[in-house]
Amino acid sequence: MDRRWERTRAALMSAGRTLFASRDVEGVTVDQIVATAEVAKGSFYNHFIDKDVFAREIASAVRRQAEQAVNEANAGVTDPAAQLARALCVFMRFAIEHRESAQVLWRLNSGATMVDAPINRNLREDVQQGITQQRFKHVDLEVAVLLVMGTIVISLRHALEERLVTPPISIAKGMAAGLLRSLGVPAVQADRLASEAAEDILADVA
Repeated sequence: MDRRWERTRAALMSAGRTLFASRDVEGVTVDQIVATAEVAKGSFYNHFIDKDVFAREIASAVRRQAEQAVNEANAGVTDPAAQLARALCVFMRFAIEHRESAQVLWRLNSGATMVDAPINRNLREDVQQGITQQRFKHVDLEVAVLLVMGTIVISLRHALEERLVTPPISIAKGMAAGLLRSLGVPAVQADRLASEAAEDILADVA
């Protein structure tokens, strides 16, 4: 029974990722979810109270997937500026390698821009560390968090475009360098950190 429960839940979650990659929550019905998952409609409500809760579960799962990739890329990296540059590059690579999940991330995580939102806890702590260490200057915590979120989100969205004119690695270098400069990192350092991050994370991406 436990294995059957897990298989059913996994099928529903997979169906949700597929459907929410191309439609918003209002554009997807429970009937479409269970049809795509090939499970009985009653099974949906054995796992989720309603479609909104289901969508939040999908969004959380995809966000954890992306955050794990960032954590792995930043293992052993202590400079907050380097961490942010590398995070941006990871999100761009995530969009290229996990297109469906990235589309879900774009569609279902558009809110929560408040700096004190639980979803932003790790980012808030990383940015605060940079400010405390005076790595980031002339910007307060709220504005810094918004700058980081906005730059990374638009970089991920750009990587989802069907026909990219400029190679992703070049876009990542420019966006990461611009982000760091906006946070007060000297231009020469910002360019170097952005270039190093992009070369390390995106050099083998077409």
